[in-house]
Amino acid sequence: MTSRRGTLIEDGARELLQVNGYSVEVIPPGFNKKYPPAHLVASLPSGETRFIRIRKFSHLPSTADTIMLKCRRDLEQFRKHLARHGDGPGFHYEIWIYSLTYGFRCFEIFRDSIREIPKLTLYRTCSSRAGGVA
Repeated sequence: MTSRRGTLIEDGARELLQVNGYSVEVIPPGFNKKYPPAHLVASLPSGETRFIRIRKFSHLPSTADTIMLKCRRDLEQFRKHLARHGDGPGFHYEIWIYSLTYGFRCFEIFRDSIREIPKLTLYRTCSSRAGGVA
């Protein structure tokens, strides 16, 4: 994010992705037409790539309707990138909304719609190899 206050939120998102197995690249401020308007690019070894734009809303509900109203420019840029480069296999274009009350709420952007996606957890689930319960 471009502001210094937003750096902490960006660091939290980066840590959340890394705990879940993603390698994360922080995109420096400035818009390069070759890339979508992302703050973070997260990749898995399987080829899945997430282009993530982070926004902070303090007093607004985090819904798809709010994103359509308040993130119009981000949507235009993501969709322009989708139109030019197609939605490659494993590519995901996302806007993450952060609020102090709810933390991150994640939305995936498609050519003609927006849908909320499950947020990542900070803790990995572990199962016993023996299959029993301790």
